Amino acid sequence: MGQLTEMLTQIISYTSIYALASLGIVIGGRTGVFNISGEGIMLASASAGFIAAYQTGSWFMGFLVGALMGGLFALILIYIHEKLKISQFILGITLVILGTGLSDLLYKTAIGVQLFAPEAPRVPDIRIPGLTNIPIISAIFNQDIIVYFTYIAVFVAFYIFYHTRIGLETRAIGEDPKAADVVGINVKLRRYVTTIIGGMFMGLAGAYLPLVVTGTYTTNISNGRGFMAIGIAIFASWRPERALLGAFIFAAIEVISFQQQLGAAMFPYQFLLMLPFISVLLIMWLFNKKVEFPAALGKPYSRE
Repeated sequence: MGQLTEMLTQIISYTSIYALASLGIVIGGRTGVFNISGEGIMLASASAGFIAAYQTGSWFMGFLVGALMGGLFALILIYIHEKLKISQFILGITLVILGTGLSDLLYKTAIGVQLFAPEAPRVPDIRIPGLTNIPIISAIFNQDIIVYFTYIAVFVAFYIFYHTRIGLETRAIGEDPKAADVVGINVKLRRYVTTIIGGMFMGLAGAYLPLVVTGTYTTNISNGRGFMAIGIAIFASWRPERALLGAFIFAAIEVISFQQQLGAAMFPYQFLLMLPFISVLLIMWLFNKKVEFPAALGKPYSRE
C-alpha cells in the first residue's frame, strides 16, 4: 500500500505539469487562439524561473519569473498574429525554436558551467491534518503548494467558463468572433487577455520542472511535455475539467513507464521512453469522433 501511495503521489505531482500546460492552451483556445508553443514556453520558463529562484533564494520568485516569461511569449504570439495575421501555427513553431535556444542561452549566461549542479530552493509542501496519514488519500493532500494551486485554477476556470457571463462571452468568441463583436464584446482585448493568461499557466508548468521535479535545470528539461499538452487539450475538447483528467492519465503513463525503466522491464527502455507519445496518438485516435473544437480555433479575426 505504501508503494502504491508513493507512486500516486508522484503521479499527482506530474499531473500539475500537464494540467497547467494544457489549461493554458484551453484558455487561449476558447477565444480562437491555438497556442502550440507550449514546449518552447516551458523550456524558457524553466530556465528563467530556475535562475530567478537560485539567485534570489525564493521559489516564489522562480514561479513568478516563469509565469512572466510564459506571458511574454504569449504576448509575442498574439501581437504578431493580430497585427500581421500570420498563422498561429507558424508562430507557435517559431516560438518553440526560440524557447529551445533561449533556455540554454539564459542558463549558461547567468549560471555558467559549475562542478556541481546548482539546486533550487525547496517548494513547501502543504499537509492537510487528518488526511496525510490515510493511505491513497494522503497522495492527494500531501503535495506542494503548486499542486493545490492547480486544483484551484482548474475549478476557477471551469466555473468562469460555464457559470459566468464573462465565460459565456469568451466561449462565444471562440465560436463566432464576428457575432460576439456585433453584440459589443471586445474580441481583440479578450483574445489578448486569454492568450497571455494561458501563456502564464504554461510558464508555471515549465518552472515547476526545475523547482520541484528535478531540483535543478537541465537541457531539454520539458522532454516533449509541451507537445503532449496539446494532445491533452484536444482530448479535453477545450474543457478545463477534462484537461485535468487527461493530465492525470498522461502523468500516470509517464510515471509508470519511468518505474518500469528502473525495474526489470519486459521491453527495451527506448520503447518505454516512447510510451507517453504513443499514448497521445492512441488516445486521440480513440476519441477523435468525440473531440469538439471551437469553430474559430486557429483562425485570424478582423473587423474589416
